[in-house]
Amino acid sequence: QSLLGLQAANKMQKYLDNGDKIVFKIIDTKSDVKSAKRSLNSMSSKKIASVFSFMSSKEMTALSKQIDRKKIPIIATLATDNYIAKESLYVAQVCIDNNTQVLVATHYIKDEKFIKSIGVIYNKKSQYSLVLAKEFQRYFTQLGGEIKFFLDVSSSSGLKKFQNYKKKNIEMLFNTTDAKITTKIINIINKQKNDFYILGTDGLLSGALELPAEDLKLFEGLHVIDHYAHNTKRNKQRKEFEKLLKEGFSESSYAFLAYDGYQLLRYALNSCPEYNTTCIKHSLQNSPIIEGISNNFTITNAKVKREVYVDKIKNARLEKEVVVY
Repeated sequence: QSLLGLQAANKMQKYLDNGDKIVFKIIDTKSDVKSAKRSLNSMSSKKIASVFSFMSSKEMTALSKQIDRKKIPIIATLATDNYIAKESLYVAQVCIDNNTQVLVATHYIKDEKFIKSIGVIYNKKSQYSLVLAKEFQRYFTQLGGEIKFFLDVSSSSGLKKFQNYKKKNIEMLFNTTDAKITTKIINIINKQKNDFYILGTDGLLSGALELPAEDLKLFEGLHVIDHYAHNTKRNKQRKEFEKLLKEGFSESSYAFLAYDGYQLLRYALNSCPEYNTTCIKHSLQNSPIIEGISNNFTITNAKVKREVYVDKIKNARLEKEVVVY
């Protein structure tokens, strides 16, 4: 989905203001750190202006020292760890970080829904899921919220424990797991006929879109934190972008993040001399307001600033419920 988004954005705007063509070399590291290190090591700042990364936080952290040695600016579209931009001098984050998601989730639960008692589920095998759940636990309880259970559901034993929590009387379930585990959780909830909100995190629908159609239907009505919503402004660029992706395309935050990252890249390349990595790095990490696919955003000190939504999944689309951040 991310690569499709990048390719569509490039097709829409192939050229810089000076007429130079933006050309990508696609490298699939298959989420392997060693492969990513080899690929990065083969790159030269004299031939590559910037790297567009779809790697996770774990991979980006493992590469941080090598990134600084190579001095090649990197746009991180999917890595959400709070410290990604601090680990390396050459990284700019386009996606919201974990801290932002925690703030959005907490204030939505407490200030919009007036809920005080919740459960939290996570996947201890996923750094993203575990770290985000722990950060939420700390912040939510600091503000007086009550977490009745904090449960790893990555194993069959964890799922069995979850089945026994139906008597805990929670009003909402904060869920940092992926789409596959969420499917199992929803099936358990439906069998027990429990009635509470589920709030998922960024990218949950994007992952669900890759599931079979019968599983995707289970996500109807779930709430998720995301950068985008179907029912926000639809400018000319967004309509063209979606048209290019229409074959087999459902709205995906991964594809939209790739579009926004591409606009940031174009700004930096238009602002700097060819292959001047110092200038490109600075422009990527400190941008003016850029028109994104769903809303405007800026990058300040390598971190993105933008509207964040709590959406409701409806017909496999993200429908904006409220702007929280």
